[in-house]
Amino acid sequence: MVLFYSCLSSAQFNTITATVPKKSENPKASEKLNIEEPLKQKKDKKSWKQVLNITTKSDLKNEIDSLKTLIKEYSSVKEVRKNEFEKLKDSLILLTQHKLEEKKQSSKKLNSLATYDFVEEPEAYLSKIVMPLKNKITVTSSYGTRMHPIFGTKKMHNGIDLKAGYENVYSVMDGVITSAGWDSKGGGNFIKVKHFERFETSYLHLSEIYYRAGEQVKAGFIIGKSGNSGNSTGPHLHFSVKEFGQSINPAHFLNDLIKVNNLIANHYEH
Repeated sequence: MVLFYSCLSSAQFNTITATVPKKSENPKASEKLNIEEPLKQKKDKKSWKQVLNITTKSDLKNEIDSLKTLIKEYSSVKEVRKNEFEKLKDSLILLTQHKLEEKKQSSKKLNSLATYDFVEEPEAYLSKIVMPLKNKITVTSSYGTRMHPIFGTKKMHNGIDLKAGYENVYSVMDGVITSAGWDSKGGGNFIKVKHFERFETSYLHLSEIYYRAGEQVKAGFIIGKSGNSGNSTGPHLHFSVKEFGQSINPAHFLNDLIKVNNLIANHYEH
């Protein structure tokens, strides 16, 4: 017992106190994360409407209103584009018409300034042949001896009288005017044409003369106008022909011209 007592009396006892951790001024990151996590979860938490993708009447109305606005804006833009398209189309039409007119005017200018090659005529084709009158040739008085209608005596008629009023008279072939004027022997106004140094054609009783001696004419040129000048009982054309200075029947001459003309036409047609 004494031993036990002495042990107790000599022993030292320290006060036991609970260890309380000091409050840290800057909590650890992990502790801070643990504190903020519930707040974040609470903030990110979706509503049942969002989770189940439920559309309310209010949401639907808002969407419809948005669509109406878009449609209205689209229609407005579409109308503007339509007007712009119509303007563009009109502009293109006017431009096309303008270009066509320019092309037409340019073509006219080119045609007016166009150059041409000479026509190569075969040597056998001497000239174009026409009749002295445009209308059908009708002989009212033949070539040869006849009773003169004014003097009442037989007289050589060195030509043929052709039915004609006051109308154009044509050169039957290319030639040169040898004489023109007034025939004091009764032929009235006349004109004579030399052709190829072989034939000479004469046109009498004219009312008008359009050429003078020395001038050149082509087949078909209007050299005068038929009439009733000189010793004549009415308007007509007296037509006469000489070959190498000798009178020949003008009717035969004209028929020969027609045959030659037809032969040439048939030749070049084939």
